[in-house]
Amino acid sequence: MKEQKAVLSELCDVLGIILEVKQESADAEIEDLIAQRQAARKNKDFAKADAIRDQLLSMGIILEDTREGVKWKRQ
Repeated sequence: MKEQKAVLSELCDVLGIILEVKQESADAEIEDLIAQRQAARKNKDFAKADAIRDQLLSMGIILEDTREGVKWKRQ
């Protein structure tokens, strides 16, 4: 799978197709969902906060609540 992705990325570079734009919009969507989750937690709507966490997990995003705020990473 990684080899296929590398080949696809190389072909896109040759053709001038930019893949990062999609990544940036996905990151913006993730940040928005995290903000919604934080608002739900602040309002003590823990069911909604858990649902958003589950949604992010299904997208391959792992959340870590820290003192500095929420940190996330891809699986």
